[in-house]
Amino acid sequence: MRYKSFKNVIDAARTRPPVKMSIAAAHDRDVLEAVKVAVELGIIEPYLVGDPQKIFELARELDFSVEEYPVYPAYTENENAFIAAKLASDAQVQAIMKGFVNSTPFLKGVLHKELNLKTGSVISHISVFDIPGADQLISMSDGGINIAPDFQQKKQIILNGVEFLDRIGVDRPRVAILAANERVSEKMPVTVEADHLAMLIKNESSKPILIEGPLPLDLAISRGSLLHKGLESELEGAADLLIVPTIEAGNFLGKAITYFAKGTMAGIVLGAKVPLVLNSRSDTAEAKLASIALAVVAASNTTVSVGR
Repeated sequence: MRYKSFKNVIDAARTRPPVKMSIAAAHDRDVLEAVKVAVELGIIEPYLVGDPQKIFELARELDFSVEEYPVYPAYTENENAFIAAKLASDAQVQAIMKGFVNSTPFLKGVLHKELNLKTGSVISHISVFDIPGADQLISMSDGGINIAPDFQQKKQIILNGVEFLDRIGVDRPRVAILAANERVSEKMPVTVEADHLAMLIKNESSKPILIEGPLPLDLAISRGSLLHKGLESELEGAADLLIVPTIEAGNFLGKAITYFAKGTMAGIVLGAKVPLVLNSRSDTAEAKLASIALAVVAASNTTVSVGR
């Protein structure tokens, strides 16, 4: 199954029981607005962490009855992050959402040594894009956490992404390791690395994966480009997951999609025991809702080991 839009993801989430989700620093209008819609859709049961007075004031303004849900007082970023993460560590919730808190303290809370959310995997970020005119949702990793990952870290990033796509129901994920050229050249080390990564994962994976690298962006997402250049690809110009070489490349690509192509981006952090909803504080309520829905679908399914 491949999702054509975030609406399809939300529809899939609505077929599942509500997922219990802690919200770190829920005292923000856009955050509560997205949470309210998710509650109304029946996809989450929120555990609200943050300043109670602000939460209740904003909830009244939004006509959101939060009194029936747990509210945990927290007043600093570190408090908000730790309490939200502890709820997951104690198995009271199945997913965590970043509210009005910076990413660094949020992730530090999740990885706190007193908690039990680490898996031994690299923590990585996956962006999922709903792009006008595209035939399907397209994911990209890692444009949000790992700055300049080495070979082993990139392997983990790829496997995190494949496992996530598998958990949300994408059959035999198609992975493109991006570079500026499809030819392997010692003069362009990224192409050599991409070639080695693709071969290694093909040989080691216990799951059916289509993976190629190096591939430039056009050959990864456009069958027309393949035909024009007279090239063949198992991905057939329809990659589900784009792997970028550095955080800068991912940052540029993601912002180009959202600003130039008017795409909507959802963000999830992978590698912990539960999905982490990680949006920018400036993201719209629509983007936050899409991230929530993805986390719900992922959290509802049994973890599938891809082989590391």
